[in-house]
Amino acid sequence: MKKKLDKKIVIKVSNLSKSFDRNTVLKNINFELLEGESLAIIGASGSGKSVLLKNIIGLLKPDKGSIKINNTEMVSLPRSSKEKILLNLGITFQHGALFDSLKNWENIIFKTANIKKINNKQGKQLAFSIIKQLGLKPDILDLYPAEISGGMQKRVAIARAICGNPRILLFDEPTSGLDPVTGSLIDKLIKKAVKSVGGSAITITHDMASVCRIADKVVLIDKQTISWSGTPKEMFMSTNTKIQEFIKPINSTLFFK
Repeated sequence: MKKKLDKKIVIKVSNLSKSFDRNTVLKNINFELLEGESLAIIGASGSGKSVLLKNIIGLLKPDKGSIKINNTEMVSLPRSSKEKILLNLGITFQHGALFDSLKNWENIIFKTANIKKINNKQGKQLAFSIIKQLGLKPDILDLYPAEISGGMQKRVAIARAICGNPRILLFDEPTSGLDPVTGSLIDKLIKKAVKSVGGSAITITHDMASVCRIADKVVLIDKQTISWSGTPKEMFMSTNTKIQEFIKPINSTLFFK
């Protein structure tokens, strides 16, 4: 009988700490993201969730600790080498971070076009195929970000993240500011994007319904460190007081039998 192979570690964060002046935001953060896994990071506003994401992608540098993506140490990696690795990640920032001077379809294919060298016609067709899944109409493709609503901008940013089927996806509050129906649609798309290519995802969110829908594993950041980790189902059996605060408004029977 063949031994079942362990899943590959895609992202490994070890003993990561980050401070701003004398304010410690993160202290001794440790977690792993496995291949094919969807990880949700939860915590109160200001707990350092977005700071953690920015450390992972190199927008911030930790004071100490290690960040490995596919076993490559990122903290000490030269900028040019780091950028090559990040090209293979799909990233959505909390406020979209679209390029104002580019049309929406150009935003969506921006990274993919640089990697695969596709022409405008191919790029527009690719963008159209993605926005259909997000419930957006094709007439927004030729508009600029400033010409569409904030909710639509968020969906365009998500379309950009999943364009090209990256194996690692990082989302910062992907459903915030969206109505429940659209939020559920985004969750289904995130789940599909992970499962269809055997990819992995980290999602930072306050949306506990979203956590129940998309996450295989959950970590809670509280008092600068990870104070709890487990599956969404285990959250509802946890005696951790902070976890109980997060799950209080959620009816677990809607997600788990």
